[in-house]
Amino acid sequence: MRKGRGRAAVIAVASIVIVLSLVFAVTARSGHGKATTLWLSSEPPPWITPPTPAMPSYSTAAPPPTTRPTLTVDSGCRPGQGPALEPVPEAVTRRVDAAWDRVERWLRAKAPTSAASLRPPATIERIAETQKRVGVTLPAELIASLLRHDGVTDIGESFSLPPFNYPASTETVAGQAKVMCEVLQSTGDESVGHWWHGRFVPVAVSGGGDGLFLDQRAGTGRLGEWDHEGSVNFDRWPATLTELLEQTATALETGGTVVGGYRPVVTENRALDWDFPR
Repeated sequence: MRKGRGRAAVIAVASIVIVLSLVFAVTARSGHGKATTLWLSSEPPPWITPPTPAMPSYSTAAPPPTTRPTLTVDSGCRPGQGPALEPVPEAVTRRVDAAWDRVERWLRAKAPTSAASLRPPATIERIAETQKRVGVTLPAELIASLLRHDGVTDIGESFSLPPFNYPASTETVAGQAKVMCEVLQSTGDESVGHWWHGRFVPVAVSGGGDGLFLDQRAGTGRLGEWDHEGSVNFDRWPATLTELLEQTATALETGGTVVGGYRPVVTENRALDWDFPR
């Protein structure tokens, strides 16, 4: 009995050795058992060094020059070349002053916070310097308005022409015109007259890069609106700044609408605001 058990144990061990030998032989022959071979070996596996990542290459060559568009049309920009100031016709002054009288009267009674934002008159000397810097003859109605108020002190709760155009000071008129011409001259022919023109005179700013201007290309001072991301627009605006002042005064006095449906309201801080069209 014991002899039989011993023979069985020897057979079992021999069988295991045979099986392992066969597995090893098949693996080595097939070439797909590298990991198994290493595991069966009594030697430690070789140390595998990971590949070194490629270093990014940095070019020392100068970038190609940026080509700026060259204007082949007249942009109208003549900074520092404005003509001497001419007297404002009395009829223009009377009409502008009458519109401002109505606006100021309503502001003092209903929106004193905005009334306080109106700056004192600009001097003739300051207006003359502004005309020289802009390089364009300022429309007579703009000069008359600046002689009444040299813009407003700030934006926000200051007085604004509808919907949110704050009358520009002499300094803002000159500064905005300079910036617009600098951008215009770097953009190419397609922007001249479409996005801006050197004979546009800024008269009000929105605080967001847009505003109102008077078009002096034909010397008529046509009122329009510029959009710094789009094109100029004349469609919804009255022909002149004086008409816009008069329509604003009427809207304030009657509570009516102006410029496509904007209606005046008074805030809790007693400042003028404009309701969006419904």
